Amino acid sequence: MNRRTCLLLGAIAAAAAGFGAGEVLFLPLLKLFFATLVNKWGVLPVEETASAAFRFGVASGCLCAAIPITALVTERFAVRARYSHALAKSLLLGALAFAVALFYQHERLASLERVAAKMPGLFDSSKPFVAFPDNPLTKIVWFTAVCLIVFGPADLWIAHLQKRRRRATAPA
Repeated sequence: MNRRTCLLLGAIAAAAAGFGAGEVLFLPLLKLFFATLVNKWGVLPVEETASAAFRFGVASGCLCAAIPITALVTERFAVRARYSHALAKSLLLGALAFAVALFYQHERLASLERVAAKMPGLFDSSKPFVAFPDNPLTKIVWFTAVCLIVFGPADLWIAHLQKRRRRATAPA
């Protein structure tokens, strides 16, 4: 087997590991990042928890596969790129996208609470603003995965523009 085949098999293994770990880590991560929201939900039905954990597992599996694949694409098509540097760049971009999405979800929930406090007649105080199946943690992971999928072609486009600019300035 050549190196790229090993990397593709590694991406498939990362997707499987992300899917398995996502279902196990879903509730602890949700309680870690959104403790007040989880307390508002109270006791949750088992089937809703299983469905939400499955969706989170799919999202985390896609995220875990997107990181090595975007690094492989960058390494394959960019002339000077090394896989380790491309992987580090993908990991940093993924961490940045995750942090931005986490900040956005916290601000969104705080904004909903402020609106509900100002207009209590429009909101039912016994129900939380976000339904459990539409939890913000799954949205954060999907946003991060989509950012990484978009990042690969954008990174190649930037590398192509830089190469063309270097070629244009070289004769002068």
